[in-house]
Amino acid sequence: MLLCLLFIISSGSKSVAQATDFTPYARAADFCRGDIARPIGLSPDKRVLCLDGVITSDLNLAVAMDLTNRGIAVARSAGGDRDRAIELANVLRDRDAVVVIQDFCLYACASFLLIASSETYVLEGALVAWGVMRRYPDHHCLGFQDGIDDNGAFLTSVQCSPAYADERPTERIWSQFYRDRIAGPAFTDPPESRFIRRALMNSFRATGEYPVVMWTWNPRHHASAIKTRIVYQHYPENQEEVDMMVKRLAISRRVIYDP
Repeated sequence: MLLCLLFIISSGSKSVAQATDFTPYARAADFCRGDIARPIGLSPDKRVLCLDGVITSDLNLAVAMDLTNRGIAVARSAGGDRDRAIELANVLRDRDAVVVIQDFCLYACASFLLIASSETYVLEGALVAWGVMRRYPDHHCLGFQDGIDDNGAFLTSVQCSPAYADERPTERIWSQFYRDRIAGPAFTDPPESRFIRRALMNSFRATGEYPVVMWTWNPRHHASAIKTRIVYQHYPENQEEVDMMVKRLAISRRVIYDP
């Protein structure tokens, strides 16, 4: 019965993708591949915003603020500054932008921009992957903590020194971001399915070191965890496909496939 249920859910996700016209999103992505300012630029009609590059702490958000309501924001980013990513995500939400992912969206891009607004479309061949982002000034402490969703301990950044005076504002910003966008306790930051948690824990037990890896998040978990509607034109079928994507996109980290 479980296998049948998973098949039905998987088939449902494919049906949504097949019923979606990705043409306008592919056109926007093609525009962003052209001659436009990087890492952030805006089309002359202000209907397409292009983010192509690392999200730096001084990223010019004034460009994004000129995006028209219900415009398209195309993201191609390996992540970067988390607080700036949140600021950009809030700008996109305020304009009810349609987020489009091309090529790759990693770390802060996946954790914040992917669920910035009400709709996100992941184009064919694009890889979305999460990884642990260090929250504390120590910059080197990782650990496992029990989640509130009963899926087991999850890998996360932990505090290994006494509290820092400048860390609480960041925690509040992150908490506010997710409070407005998650659907319930089924979500953790970063999102980890039971399968991924088990894989990370097994890796840690085998090596004695915290695994420095990334992972995907199967769309079948989205509805119970987040409010954003995310449609993959094609979610990878298996680990081999993810490995091929990693190689093609020249991503330096291993990415674990979430089936």
